[in-house]
Amino acid sequence: MQIARRLSVFYLGYFSLLGVMLPYLSLYFLDLGLTPYQIGITAAIPPLVKVVAPGFWGWLADRTGRRRMLVRIACVGALCCFSLMLAVTRFGWIVVVLSLYAIFTSSLLPLVEATAMEAVDRIKMNYGKVRLWGSVGFIVGSLGMGPVLDVSPAVTVLWIIVVLLIFNTWSAWSLPEAAPTPAHAARMDWGLLLTPQVMLFYGICMLMQASHGTYYGFFSIYLDELGYSRGTIGLMWAVGVAAEVVALARSQKILARWGARRLITLALMLTALRWVLVAAMDHPIALVGTQLLHAASFGLFHVAAVTHTHRLMPEGARAMGQSLYSSLSFGLGLTVSMYLNGMYYETVGPALLFAVSACVAGLAAVLSLWLQPITIASTTPDLTPQEEPHP
Repeated sequence: MQIARRLSVFYLGYFSLLGVMLPYLSLYFLDLGLTPYQIGITAAIPPLVKVVAPGFWGWLADRTGRRRMLVRIACVGALCCFSLMLAVTRFGWIVVVLSLYAIFTSSLLPLVEATAMEAVDRIKMNYGKVRLWGSVGFIVGSLGMGPVLDVSPAVTVLWIIVVLLIFNTWSAWSLPEAAPTPAHAARMDWGLLLTPQVMLFYGICMLMQASHGTYYGFFSIYLDELGYSRGTIGLMWAVGVAAEVVALARSQKILARWGARRLITLALMLTALRWVLVAAMDHPIALVGTQLLHAASFGLFHVAAVTHTHRLMPEGARAMGQSLYSSLSFGLGLTVSMYLNGMYYETVGPALLFAVSACVAGLAAVLSLWLQPITIASTTPDLTPQEEPHP
C-alpha cells in the first residue's frame, strides 16, 4: 500500500501545518503589534480566497490532467510566498503575503483529496485510516508548538511553518499521479441553486461556519488574555481535534441512527450550547468541556452536511455541489464572520461575540427544521444509509 503511505505522509504534514498556524499565528501578530481588527482581517484572508481559488485550480487540473504537477507547483509557491513573512512586519505587506500564500494553499487539499478518492476506487484503500494521519498531525502541531513558544520568541512560529512547508513540498513529490478521467464534463443546472431547499441548506451551512468565526479567529487570543500559557492553548486545540477524531470514527453508526437531516439539527443545537458555555465560563475544566463539543460542531455536522449535499444534488452535479458547500460555508460564511469579529473584538469583547455566535448557530438550528428528508434510489457512499430513518 505504497500509495496509502505517501498520502498519509502528505496529510500528516499538511495538517501539522494547520495545527501550528491556526492557534498560534494570531498570537505572533499580536506580539507584532497588530490590533484585533487587523488580526481579524488576516484571519479572514484564507477563507476569502477559498471562495473562488479552489474552483480555478480544480478546473485547471481537470483541463490539463496534471493534478500532481499542480500540487507540486502549489507547494513550491506556498513555500516561496510564506518565506517572505520573515522579512515583513507592516500590516499592508502581511496582507499581501498571506493573500499570495492562500492562493496557492487553497488548492492543495481538494486536489489531494481527489487523488485519495481515486485510490479508494482503484486499490480499495481505507480512506479513514489514511486521513486519520491528518488529525494526528494537527494534534502534534498544536500540542508541540505551545511549549516551544513558552520558552521562545513568537517569531519562532514563522520558522516552524517554513520548515513544515518544506516538508509538504518534499512529500508532494512522492504523491501518485491522477488516474485518467473520462473526457466529459457534467453540467450544473444553475436553476437548481435557486430552489428553496437548496438555498435553505446552503444558508444553514453558511450560518454554521459563521458561528465559528470568533472561535477560529480569536479563541487563542481570548485564552491568552485569560492568562493561559501557550502550551495550555495548544492543548485546548488538541482536545477539540481529538474529540473530532472520535466523532468521525463513530460517524457511520451515528448517521445511520439519526439520518443526515436530523443530525444537522442536533449538531447545530450542540454548537449553540458550546458558544453559550464559552461566553459564560472561563474555568479550564469548563473550557475543556466546550472543546469536546467540537465533535458535534465540526465532526458530526460536516459528515451530515456532506451527506445531505450528496443527496440534494443530481448525480451529474455532485462534485459541484460539494465545491459550493465548501466555498459558501468555509469560504464566504467564515470570511464575513472573521471580518466582523475583528471589527468588534476590542469594543464589545469576546464574551458577547461568543454569545452572538450562539445566536447564529441557534438560528441555523431553527431553520434546519424546515429541511426536507431526501430519499434516493441511486448509489450512495458506504458512509450513509440509503434513506433518512423515520423519526
